[in-house]
Amino acid sequence: MSEFAQFNVYRPMIGEIDREETKRYAGLKSGADFPAEIVEQACGKIMLLKAPAAVWSVYAYEPAGAIIKAAEPYVLPGRSLPRHLGTSSRVVFLAATVGAAAEAAVTEAFDRGEYALALLLDAAATAAVEQTADALGKLMSARFAGQGLQMTKRFSPGYGDWPLTEQKAACSLSGAAKIGIGLNESMMLTPRKSITAVIGLGCGEVALTGQSCAECLLTGCLLRREGTK
Repeated sequence: MSEFAQFNVYRPMIGEIDREETKRYAGLKSGADFPAEIVEQACGKIMLLKAPAAVWSVYAYEPAGAIIKAAEPYVLPGRSLPRHLGTSSRVVFLAATVGAAAEAAVTEAFDRGEYALALLLDAAATAAVEQTADALGKLMSARFAGQGLQMTKRFSPGYGDWPLTEQKAACSLSGAAKIGIGLNESMMLTPRKSITAVIGLGCGEVALTGQSCAECLLTGCLLRREGTK
């Protein structure tokens, strides 16, 4: 493990679940005719059940060989992630979750036949885990800015040609187990409302690209943010 590597646990305070993001994750456009009370019910339920937690670790990075300098060096497969990291000299591996209770609420709603509520609960939990990761991002941005470092956007297994099979490496390097995140046989994270990602750190001309809606070619995606073509 590099001289920078240590696992840092962060448990942010999430004041409310983002309603607009919840509707977006549910595939609803802002003007969709959908009962507002169900959105409120779902967001309120997830607000009570969420247990936001994140963990992260920093490693030295060699762009020329796309090598993460950990105890066992990890060579990044494919082209997408090395291109995303650009000239970064360090990388942050992170994991975030809102816990298992939110996932259980989704399953219970489906079992009761409350499908609209289940859909919104699932979307609200997704919004909550994204807010958790964003809160960590703000914390790290402030810390690394003081060191003269810029951050790239998050990049997760499954983006580009970085396959989901690399979740095992992402979990290990981020320390995901420290906040209760595991993997099933299909390489899916458990609890399901969890994410892993990598962020690049560097000085000067660090690539600031990412998986934004404006850059994505899937223009018909239901999750696409409005205002992007």
